[in-house]
Amino acid sequence: MSDTGTDEAPLERFHHDGIEVAVRRSGDRGPGVLLLHNGGTSHTIWRHQITDLSADHRVIAIDLPGFGASPMPSRPLDIKAHIDLVAALIEHDELLSVALVGNCMGSAIAAGVAARHPKNVRALVMINPLTDATFRRGGLGMFMAPTEAWTPVTAPIRAALRRIRVPRAAAPLALRFQLGPAGVRAGLHRDPELTACMLRDEQTPALADVLADLPGSYRIVRGPDGPPLCTIWGARNRVLSPVAGVRLDALLRSEHRVLIRDAGHMPMLERPERVTKEIRSFLADTPRHRMNQETRG
Repeated sequence: MSDTGTDEAPLERFHHDGIEVAVRRSGDRGPGVLLLHNGGTSHTIWRHQITDLSADHRVIAIDLPGFGASPMPSRPLDIKAHIDLVAALIEHDELLSVALVGNCMGSAIAAGVAARHPKNVRALVMINPLTDATFRRGGLGMFMAPTEAWTPVTAPIRAALRRIRVPRAAAPLALRFQLGPAGVRAGLHRDPELTACMLRDEQTPALADVLADLPGSYRIVRGPDGPPLCTIWGARNRVLSPVAGVRLDALLRSEHRVLIRDAGHMPMLERPERVTKEIRSFLADTPRHRMNQETRG
């Protein structure tokens, strides 16, 4: 995968606790925004948002371990390890008040960082947030064990997934499953960057590690001092359940909720202008949201 496909800034390398990841930093002024992709893709899903937001923000987009240009770690990583990694990157880049934006798994990681360091996170945008409930009720929920006794079942499945490689002919079908009508109209199931992610040798092992953490680990909790929250859902998401997402939004008391009717699992690519507009609008209103929270408290 090219190191210069999404933005003119080259990919850099960040190391923490024996893990190496690729990071793209764009923009040299304004507040920080950190972008976290979903399992199975890379930072390139944020190509439109990087270009737009870097005009007046410091934008950091990461390839999570085993995805994109980041090598597979020597050990399987649970969500806590991902949270540790992202928190270390925020500290390294001296992002004293950062906005976190994540999709699916990236949302769960962002929420974990915000829960651990609420004073350092000024805003949280979760797109199609991954939880046990939203996954279980989605199109792949049949692969989740019906009880918490997941580990004995997962071991052989995980080993099998680690050996699977996606055939090139199957990549458009796998991508199309993730898209809503807007994404299909845009031809994203044939997108070169998404296809490259799908065909990477490390792709299925890294994804297997993510799925092995279900159920039990992906539970998003928002504390009373948590940052202002925006949730964005693709109404035609077949990977996670937007219906379960409605209940999650209510539990988390999201300040701003968005439903994009013709988008699926990757609305930042399917409807980029709408998603960027919603992110910008929410970040602009963050001081007001924070003041309202403090008043209620």
